[in-house]
Order: sequence, then structure tokens, then C-alpha cells
Amino acid sequence: MKQKINIPLTKFQQWMQQLLLDPFQQTDVNPKDLLPDGINTLEDVIHDSKNLAAKNHLAIYQRSYIARLRNCMSIQFSALEYALGEDIFYTFADDYLASKPSYNYNLALLGKHFPEYLESNRPDKALKEDWIDFVIELAQFEYDLGIIFEKKAEENYQLATPDSKDEELKLVPICELFAFQFPIRQFYSEFKKGKEPNLPFQSKSYCIVLRHNFKLAVYDLQKEQYQFLSYLKEGMNITEAKSKFKIDHAKKAFDFDNVWSNWKTRWIEAKLFQI
Repeated sequence: MKQKINIPLTKFQQWMQQLLLDPFQQTDVNPKDLLPDGINTLEDVIHDSKNLAAKNHLAIYQRSYIARLRNCMSIQFSALEYALGEDIFYTFADDYLASKPSYNYNLALLGKHFPEYLESNRPDKALKEDWIDFVIELAQFEYDLGIIFEKKAEENYQLATPDSKDEELKLVPICELFAFQFPIRQFYSEFKKGKEPNLPFQSKSYCIVLRHNFKLAVYDLQKEQYQFLSYLKEGMNITEAKSKFKIDHAKKAFDFDNVWSNWKTRWIEAKLFQI
């Protein structure tokens, strides 16, 4: 009779986790190395039953776990799944999950490296195609939206009002600026509204994402608005940002003093500023 080998619980958990996260052993971690010496086969740990072999028992858990992760990817990158089509999206997602298994308990971080993976595995390396750049930008934007929503920050602050003085204005704690080579915000918003947008042509676009009381809001920006708000994100106050903007646009026919009042009103209405 084969001698029974006791497996410490921690070792068993690590072994099982590795088999679930990397069922096709595409990483450099060998599950056998996580178990005590003397255990050489799957059957040394999981026994065959009357109806199923040990490998089939394990396969049930592996398929269930992969299906759950795939579903999480589908939710996290829903607009991207629409843009690529379900079959292509799942092909990329499955390979990503196998090559970069997540060891973080927080599934919100599951797609952290997906845009990087898409860039590394883009199918147009021989002859570059613009739509791949759109796919990568869209993936990054969808992931960033989830991170912005989960981000920890002060929520107890006083919003600016139309009567607030310029020198009092500060950006709310959670606001992120985005600059794209494609109209990403427009495509994403149309998809979320139940429309069926076509893949767009390349066209630079800018937007800002705000979170207030755990609700996200996305607003389009003009290039000049993006530049001005970038100064504030860098730590400048309103006065400093105004001065730098005027210097940077001194040679352009841009009447900042004329548009600032309109920008301020719109941004206060959008809950962009606190005091």
C-alpha cells in the first residue's frame, strides 16, 4: 500500500490556487513544486471516484473558476467586448487570464494589465492598424473608470457655488483627465445608452471623469480646457493656472478672459470645484 503523505494546509491551498489560476501551466510555476516531496501525480492528492477520474474532478473546478473570471472581464470591459465581438474578446481574455493569472483577492484589479497585454499581443505588428490603438485606449479607459469608482478619498467637502471667488476654487478630490487619439468617451457613452456605435475614426478627444458621493460623471473637454485643468492637477492654484495658460497661449488668438466666466459657471454646475 502506498504510504500516505500529509500535506500542510497552506501548501495544499497554494497548490490548488495555482491549478485554478494557471490550468494550462503557462507560467513558470510548477504546481508539483508547491507540494512535499514524494507527491508526483494528481492522484496522490485527489482520488478518483466511482464516476469521475481525479483530473475530471479538478477540471470541474477549473472550468467554473475560469468562467467566473471570464465573466468578471466581460463586466469590466463591456464596451470593449462589444467593439471586438464576443468570440475575439474571449480569445484575448482567456489567453490574458492564463498568461497573467491574478493573485489579488480584489477582482476589480483583474484587468489591470489587460491594456498592456493587448499592446504586447497586438495582431498588427507587421502592418500597423489604427483600430488596435482604439481597442487599447478603450480598454484602459474602462479599467480606469473602475479604479476611479473604487478610489479612497475625502468625501466630506464643500462644493463651490456661483458666488465662490476664483482664489477659493480647488478641484474636488477625485477627478481624472483623459486625452485620447480616438473619441473614446463618445463611443463608451453611446454603448452604455444601448446604442450600437460603429468603430470610430481617429480623432483626438479629451474628457474629465469626476466622482461625487460615489457617482461618476464624465464630461467632454476642449483641448484648451484640458490644458488649463492639467495645471490645476499639477498643483497650481487658479491664479497660477490662469497666468501660465495666458503665457502658453500668448501667440494664439484665444481670449481667455472672455471664456473663463463661462468655464467657471459650467464647471461649478458639474461639481468640479470645492472650496
